[in-house]
Amino acid sequence: MEKIPRIKKSFSPRYYEMDTNGEVKPTTMMALFEETAAAHCQAAGWDMFSLKEDGYGWVLLEGGFRMFRYPRNGEYFTVETWADAAHLFYGRRNFAVKDEQGRIIGKAHSLWSFFNVDEKRPAPIKQEFLDIWKPKEQKDLKRRRPGGDPPELHPYAAPYTVRSLDLDTNGHVNNVRYLEWAIESVQEEIRNTYVLSSVEGRFIHEVRKGQQVRSVAEYGSTIYPALSCRLGVYSGDPKTGEYRIAACAESTWTVRTSGTRLNSRKEKNAVKSI
Repeated sequence: MEKIPRIKKSFSPRYYEMDTNGEVKPTTMMALFEETAAAHCQAAGWDMFSLKEDGYGWVLLEGGFRMFRYPRNGEYFTVETWADAAHLFYGRRNFAVKDEQGRIIGKAHSLWSFFNVDEKRPAPIKQEFLDIWKPKEQKDLKRRRPGGDPPELHPYAAPYTVRSLDLDTNGHVNNVRYLEWAIESVQEEIRNTYVLSSVEGRFIHEVRKGQQVRSVAEYGSTIYPALSCRLGVYSGDPKTGEYRIAACAESTWTVRTSGTRLNSRKEKNAVKSI
């Protein structure tokens, strides 16, 4: 059986994946991380549909990413992923984003649970994945619960009703939607002046179709050129008015420069080998 510990995919930003500055959106990056992870599953003989038919799936529990800069219009870049560690039903997956010269411009990490969809509970990871991905066994692998304490829900937070278009192949709200809702809660002036450079968070409760979502941002310290911000996504029933936290994160936003281009010295200092 062929070992495929790592897999890499090449991308170039499409029009709808970029912001008004011609750079890839944070939500696009998260979607590309998922797409590359799905390709690694397929390389192990299980695409998302065959896994679903067998009654299993992967559930993202927590994670985050840091972008030293985002890919730009017309630029080719790669996303590389590997299963770093596994234990029982837990699996830790890392990512690296590289430009055309092979320099690292972003990193991501994530903790997943292998899940029995029919029984609605975690299940031991299939041996095929372990044999092909070759993650290291880490017995203390567990949830770290990043994201801190969620910000308090404010009554002025705009509601959003979850639609069918928000669901993925498993019939659940796609992970990217949570980040999308969280970013939307950040003031437009900040989104126009700053760029999301890092985010670290966790999922707490599942959001379902028909539920109402409210997201909130709470701003922390500002040490130029960075701004810290806690993000929270709440879900609930508009009829009862009861909401509970579904996901939360801690984020850092950095002042945009011209095209958010980093000077070569600063960019080289950010690049570390993996």
